[in-house]
Amino acid sequence: MADYSVDYNDQRFKAVETEKQNKLNEANSMYNNMIANTDNRYNEMIQASKNYANEQTKNQQARTDFAIDEINQQKDQTKKDYTREQMGAYTDWQKQSNQYGANAEKLASSGLTNSGYSESSQVSMYNTYQNRIMQAKESYNQAVQNYNNKITEARLSNNEALAQIAYNALQSQLQLALEGFQYKNSLLQQQLSTQMSIDSDYYGRYQNVLAQINHENQFKYQQERDRIADQQWQKQYNLQLANSRKSSGGSSKSSKKSSSSSSSNQQVNTEQKATPTPKEIIDNIKMLQGPGLTNNIKDGISGKTFSSMDALLNYYGYASTSK
Repeated sequence: MADYSVDYNDQRFKAVETEKQNKLNEANSMYNNMIANTDNRYNEMIQASKNYANEQTKNQQARTDFAIDEINQQKDQTKKDYTREQMGAYTDWQKQSNQYGANAEKLASSGLTNSGYSESSQVSMYNTYQNRIMQAKESYNQAVQNYNNKITEARLSNNEALAQIAYNALQSQLQLALEGFQYKNSLLQQQLSTQMSIDSDYYGRYQNVLAQINHENQFKYQQERDRIADQQWQKQYNLQLANSRKSSGGSSKSSKKSSSSSSSNQQVNTEQKATPTPKEIIDNIKMLQGPGLTNNIKDGISGKTFSSMDALLNYYGYASTSK
């Protein structure tokens, strides 16, 4: 008897699986490209943030360096002014204390040369010179201190500004990295959802193919059962017809033989009544399915299993249908 189990190598199964893999490959290729483009785009944005921070840092440092240079220039100018003031004080003192100068001439014309007033005047001029030097030095030192303080303040402000630039850049880069991760994760979720949708869709198609093949096998099986039932009925009919003709031809035999034959026929009829008809046998057949199953025909009357329809019919004493 033909094998009516499902052939999982059927081309229709292969066609469904091939189409499913093509759909999965298309979806995965699309999402993988989107994810790769997302990584590239956010990496470019993060790099742009770093470049901008570097430019801000350079500009801030340049402004600070320029401010410090200006302060140092003012500091240098102050030193020059201090040196000039020293020289001017010394020159003025020399002019005033010169024994041949205008001041000496005034004293001489007044008759005060080498007098106590003259000496007092010299001390006064020297003290004026020293005071002028001291004031100039004090002013210079104070100015230098102020300039140094400004330089320190500029550097501190610069450090603070640079730290703020670095902090803002880091915050921007972290935000971009987070946004990139979230968007990439959403794409991965969409990819997984699409894969599951494709799997579900083609699982349904696979089940439809399986149902179609089972329906076809059931139809073929029913056709085979009907064919076998018709063959058995024809054989039974031919046997009964032959027996009827033999009975009509032997009516002239002795009554003893007739009685013996009648008794024998009654025994045969009794045995025949105990044996199910081929149609009853076929109506109670169940087809079994499973990997490596040899006896896939189960007799619903006896509960036994058989490898073929012929073996089942032979079990009840019927002739093979393949002859």
